[in-house]
Amino acid sequence: MEKEKIWNRVVIPILENFAAPYSVIRRIFIQIILLGVAVLINAIVFVTYQHLDWISAIYAGVNVVTTVGLYAPNINQMPSIEKLILILTIIFAVGLYTSIVQSIVATLISRSTWNDAKARWKGSHMKGHTIIIGDGSEILSAVRRLERLGIDYIVLTNSKDIASKIRGDSVILGDPKDDKNLINSGVMEAKNVIIIMNDDIEALLVTLKVQKLNPPLQVIVAIRDTSLLDLFKTAGADLVIPSEDIIGRIAAGAAVSSNVAGLIFPERANDLIIGIFQVRKKSKIKDLPDGVIPLAIIRDNKIDPFFSRDSELNVGDQLIVLGNPSLFKKVKEILE
Repeated sequence: MEKEKIWNRVVIPILENFAAPYSVIRRIFIQIILLGVAVLINAIVFVTYQHLDWISAIYAGVNVVTTVGLYAPNINQMPSIEKLILILTIIFAVGLYTSIVQSIVATLISRSTWNDAKARWKGSHMKGHTIIIGDGSEILSAVRRLERLGIDYIVLTNSKDIASKIRGDSVILGDPKDDKNLINSGVMEAKNVIIIMNDDIEALLVTLKVQKLNPPLQVIVAIRDTSLLDLFKTAGADLVIPSEDIIGRIAAGAAVSSNVAGLIFPERANDLIIGIFQVRKKSKIKDLPDGVIPLAIIRDNKIDPFFSRDSELNVGDQLIVLGNPSLFKKVKEILE
């Protein structure tokens, strides 16, 4: 196993369980400080007017804030100024304590909070991984494909629905346009980034930000509007996939021939469709019409990419070709 995979799949999963609690505490750090200030104010009052030592005073201050009531000085012997200060601090501290405790408990028991903390630590420490950014529904399909291929990934999305359907410690819920979120996803050490957003303009902004943070990073963007293709290339995208155009081309190709199996990206070749045919009539490669390029022969469930024009196609074979779908009808007549 490569060093990067050992780091990403063995070391990080262990360390993130220790780092996540620290990440969560950071989120409630201000509230903890405010709670400490409330206890300190009460402790100062008890040191000043009850002449308690500091340990006892802090103990008494905690009692006041939490309303436990284990320590209560004789009210008849308390100076009026002490009573007045305690009244004000109790009104302030008890409400603050209740609010803080509720917030702390909600934060600590929230599964999504823990998962997000783990994902942010994991992403910022991963190396050579793929980042999937956006809110497009195609993200889930990309995630499933990466998992099947055994590729390490982190997802950054602002969609709660998408986040809920991805393994917890692999998804960061946040604004993809925020530099902090991009850095948390590991953009500085990633191998490539895939951007799939419903809004092309937002996808363009994310592309520019990613390029600013890590110019050598390979950027793959799926867009809706094909007229923006050149703009994305100028922004630094290495590969721009016009998703709606691809779907339209495949659908149109399928309407011409039922043998359509795929598409070559339009930006690289116009109307080149991948087709697959079942051989039901013995024939030769040279019998194929001009404009149709044979790619491989599938024979006995094995792919044979080595053949010549005189190679024979036997009944039961499958032929994979590349060409304009308008020619597939002729191919079908020859082979089927």
